[in-house]
Amino acid sequence: MKTTTFKTKKATFAMKTFRHIFLGCSLCLGFTGMAQRIDTSTLETFSPSTVRETYEICRYVSLTPEQQVELAKSIEKENTEFMTMVSDNEGFLAAKDEKKLVRKREQALTKILTSEQLAQYYRGIYNAEALAEGNAVANKLRTKYGLTDQNWKFIRNAFYKIGLESRVLKKTVPQKKAESEIALLRSQQLDEIEARGGIRVDPVAMTVTVVREFNPTALRKE
Repeated sequence: MKTTTFKTKKATFAMKTFRHIFLGCSLCLGFTGMAQRIDTSTLETFSPSTVRETYEICRYVSLTPEQQVELAKSIEKENTEFMTMVSDNEGFLAAKDEKKLVRKREQALTKILTSEQLAQYYRGIYNAEALAEGNAVANKLRTKYGLTDQNWKFIRNAFYKIGLESRVLKKTVPQKKAESEIALLRSQQLDEIEARGGIRVDPVAMTVTVVREFNPTALRKE
């Protein structure tokens, strides 16, 4: 009897683990599936390293051939500046110089990409990081409060969206506007958890309060 119970619990745990892995992978598919190709014929005059760096950006967002050329030219200038910096500093890249190069790359992206393309690029860059953050919050609260799989998913998805879009906003809009939009986003996502799962989450105190019994038949169609 004990052996049967243990096997049943083990199978249940394995099934839950599989479901959570599947749910996590499904969130990533939207980005990995959008990997773009580069126009190799348009970029044939550039060095292989420049083409590779251009490709690393085009993995997340579709750019026109003209945009790819403009981006490649900017990357070449940046690489030349990098060589000057390390040569002048005995082969070492100083922290201030590294920040300068990052700033130049971000400025180039802002200039070359449209606002929609820029947002998509940063969503691709930060997707895995935001997903890990959403999982961490949901797992911590599930361990603490014994959440159902459904409420675990609501929390994970909400904090994934908060984490992802917050990072994107910080990169694409002025600071004050970003702070305002992030606060609104957080409020909306917490309300969404409550509306769908019947629980109120306090992300600061990391607490969960049940406000009504969970009713799966009341869920909206995705």
